[in-house]
Amino acid sequence: MESDGLDGFDYTQPLQYALSQLTGGYPTEDEQFANVHFPKPSSLSAMAEEDDADRPPPTTNEIIDELVENVDNYPKVVQTMMQRGLLKKRQQCRKCNRMMHLRRRKTCYEWRCRTRDKKGDCSSCSIKYGSWFELTKLSFKIIFNFLVMHCKNCSTGHMATMLKLSSHSVNEMRRIVYDLTDRITAKYGQIGKNKQGVYMELITLQPRKGSVNVYKVLAGQETGSNRCFAVVLSDSTTATFERMKNQYVDPQAHITMVKTLNENDANIATVSAVFFDEEEYYHHEKDRFFTNLRQNHPENVFSNFLTLQCWLNDQVVRKTEGKMMLEKCFEELRTYIE
Repeated sequence: MESDGLDGFDYTQPLQYALSQLTGGYPTEDEQFANVHFPKPSSLSAMAEEDDADRPPPTTNEIIDELVENVDNYPKVVQTMMQRGLLKKRQQCRKCNRMMHLRRRKTCYEWRCRTRDKKGDCSSCSIKYGSWFELTKLSFKIIFNFLVMHCKNCSTGHMATMLKLSSHSVNEMRRIVYDLTDRITAKYGQIGKNKQGVYMELITLQPRKGSVNVYKVLAGQETGSNRCFAVVLSDSTTATFERMKNQYVDPQAHITMVKTLNENDANIATVSAVFFDEEEYYHHEKDRFFTNLRQNHPENVFSNFLTLQCWLNDQVVRKTEGKMMLEKCFEELRTYIE
């Protein structure tokens, strides 16, 4: 369920600490960087290329801490992101294939390639180009805070207020974050290996307002762990059910079909369905995977089949990774550069 509060936060953890720093106040770029030293682009590039061989590579938590600590120092953030594989250290010109040079433009850095006669630009592009961050024009500070709040599952209204964004902008940014969680879920393997038990439920989802569209979702969770999956079925045939089950669940898994009090798709279930009360099994509401899929879906996820699947993927990552979701997202951010 979405939340707005910070109750029970451990402020020694990067995610919790970062969220505790949000004030809702975002100055203009001129105000924000008035007292910030901007190194020469060549110096920044050289610092980004530095490799401290005497120290072990920083952990994901240490990278997040470093970004949080310097979130109001744009040059330091850019340098850190380049060093840690979140932004490209080098950029090739798309027109002439020569290596581009880093240049400062007002309150930001950008990549620029000069023409061979030095009389103009061959091409230029944002410092974000080639990374996940190029998908949005928002500042790094807002993006980082958004990621933190998204992983905390804050409500759209709360995020809009804190980040000084419209609800539409928040929802658009969520779709960009879904690109991360789509990639993460695509790397998960089958659940139920080594003859592990698996609970599966066929869930019917329908918008609460003004729509006749009904979606069937097959969801599963491994017993004794948070490994899970959720997929929208293209139709309600037994063949589609079996195909999706075989894709996401190991053939040797011991499957128990779950039924709710008001729904029973026994015609599709390949094994006898049993009622599974998540409220008794999981004491905390956030841990109830099937219940949250059935009850806590926002209305805007029903705009189309793909949007619903993206939301489901986000829920799978949220359940699988738990408190490590932010760290997992940052690890995935680095794969855009590789």
